[in-house]
Amino acid sequence: MIKKLAIFVTSTAVAMTAIAAWDRGGTMIDKAVLVAMSVVIVNVVHLLPAISRRPAAWLVWFVCLFGAVYGHLTFFTNASLRAADLRAQQSVLAVGTQKQIDTAREALDQIKARPVAIVAAQLAQSDDRRERAALRDEIREAKRSQVLLDELARLQAISTTAQIGVTDPVMARLAVITGWNESQVAVAIGVFFSILLELIGALLWYEAFRRDVTQSVTPVTDTVTALRAAVTAGECRATVASIRAFLGCSQERAMELRREL
Repeated sequence: MIKKLAIFVTSTAVAMTAIAAWDRGGTMIDKAVLVAMSVVIVNVVHLLPAISRRPAAWLVWFVCLFGAVYGHLTFFTNASLRAADLRAQQSVLAVGTQKQIDTAREALDQIKARPVAIVAAQLAQSDDRRERAALRDEIREAKRSQVLLDELARLQAISTTAQIGVTDPVMARLAVITGWNESQVAVAIGVFFSILLELIGALLWYEAFRRDVTQSVTPVTDTVTALRAAVTAGECRATVASIRAFLGCSQERAMELRREL
């Protein structure tokens, strides 16, 4: 389970840094080289603590961590810019929709017709030709009024949806709380989540490798325990040849077990 989670976290980090590197590149060759370099850096950050204990490895790790954070911050920045473009489009939609709403309301205010049901009832009871003509005109205006009301409701729904995406409410509130502008808040959040993602990946791979080593050592320990019991019971002697004969193993394996004894 830990290894699967480690693979997922590393894959997420690799995808983020690859997208950021692709955005930074110019030609296809530039993009490919930047993507490859960024992927290597992220993998080093995640795997190096698990595969090396040398002091110099930590210096390499911190330098690679800085590079990985830079790549993730680029991803967050570009994603934020793309989101801003979408919000700008939403803003244009909101403004355009509001103009249509104002136009519909002005047209609706100019209509003085009564509801269709009332006018239709009066039309059914009237015998005067001129009055009936006026009532028919009023019915047409009443129907037009109803169409405008329906259109107004539709436009208001579109306007509400568009206005939701105009601003980033979380970022705006954090800017008010911290006293920073939204760009500074975005950078701080991007750095925090970038470091968090890298540390999670490194920790998961460290645990995954540690468990693999523990599982590989356990059978050796069990064998040594059984062999020691056999030597104590006189079933086997503590020599390489006797161990080979007792376990039916290779000489290298017998020498390893003899050292363990």
